[in-house]
Amino acid sequence: MIKTDRECSALVPPEGKLRVVMAVSSGGNKGLCLEARAGAASKSWLYRYYIAQKQHKMTLGSYPSMGLAQAREAHSQAALLVKQGIDPRQVVADTKKKNEQMLILDELFEQWLTHKSTVKRRNGVQTEISPRTASDYRRIYQAHLEKALGKQRVCDISMAVLHRHYQKLQRVSLEGLRKAMGIMNQVMEEAMRRQLVEMSPTLALKPKIYNATPNPPRERWLPIGELQALWSALEEGVTGGGALAAGGRGVAASTVLSGSVANAIKMIILTAVRRGEVISMQWAHLDGDRWTIPETKSGRPHVVTLSPLAQAIIEEQRMICSPISPYVFESSTKLGHSITGDALMRALDRLQKRKMAEFESFSVHDLRRSVANCCGIELGAGPLEIEHMLNHQISDKLLRTYQAGALRNPEKLRALFLRWGEFVAQNIAANPNAVAQHPSNVVTVQFGKR
Repeated sequence: MIKTDRECSALVPPEGKLRVVMAVSSGGNKGLCLEARAGAASKSWLYRYYIAQKQHKMTLGSYPSMGLAQAREAHSQAALLVKQGIDPRQVVADTKKKNEQMLILDELFEQWLTHKSTVKRRNGVQTEISPRTASDYRRIYQAHLEKALGKQRVCDISMAVLHRHYQKLQRVSLEGLRKAMGIMNQVMEEAMRRQLVEMSPTLALKPKIYNATPNPPRERWLPIGELQALWSALEEGVTGGGALAAGGRGVAASTVLSGSVANAIKMIILTAVRRGEVISMQWAHLDGDRWTIPETKSGRPHVVTLSPLAQAIIEEQRMICSPISPYVFESSTKLGHSITGDALMRALDRLQKRKMAEFESFSVHDLRRSVANCCGIELGAGPLEIEHMLNHQISDKLLRTYQAGALRNPEKLRALFLRWGEFVAQNIAANPNAVAQHPSNVVTVQFGKR
């Protein structure tokens, strides 16, 4: 009986024999053997066992790639199954089949996203997530997870694998890391429900480990004076060789921002819509002063009434856009496509650095908060009116149930849009301090020889 690794290495068939099989000591469990064949570079670990009074044999591995200690461990696990009346060969076959059928992360993500986009909520009206949210999830997955993890089998994505990837994302973008972690948590929960993994590798990995905890809620909003300065900066930002007056397509010579981007920001100020909604505006969505947004974050269409100033901006876009474009706010660099949300943010950042450096920085979304605050302060609009204008889902279930008519009054909403549009036209767009609109404020200086 073989007891040491040296004896395993020395085992060879006797002269004139093609093979030899020798029993191996294995901690009280019987049936472990080592087979050596003449001329073969490796040897085989065999396990001989009885189930239902019939002898069976299985190969556990090859020597020396599987050492003696490893062979004894594999034999111990197989012997434990035999004692329970389970054929270890069937367990191996089932495991192999399961591994061959195991989804890679790309496949599981797509199936999970499809499920989230089609399963109805309890009321049977809305899906769990809107098409826009599904698009956001796919964008985050493609940007932060797909390249590194997409082709790996779900069962192979361990905590260590995720930790290393999260550390790389930490050096690039904490916000991207936080969003990627949120998606991985949900996808791995789906893997647990399907019994693809016994335990999610994300359970112990929290955003605070990577200093990626969510920022406190933003409270930044622009009062009337700052909105006036912003509108004036938008007017100045599109002047230059590419201006409409010079026969251009609204692209500034200074490259601060294009006419489409400037007008999109103005439209947000006039309507309080979300960034993704304004860049997705299409000519087919417009009917006179009525703009219907078919897909929104709340999961229901939103109807916006366009004030005269907003309609004037739309007409200006007709001159800027190419005839083939379905989008109102067309990209100046990629004809036929809309401007992107990232382009909107970058342009606003450039505008602040060059023309509004004295003000506290603000984001595109802060403009929605600004409209909400100004409507309450300047127009006396109530909280429910403002929530309706912002197309928010009212969190109070009782209020939604018993005051649905008051909350969703189209005429009230139309009146608020028109009142706010008129206020912007008179108090923000017609800023008396804007040099661009009042040449009389400009001092003309003549230079010449004395």
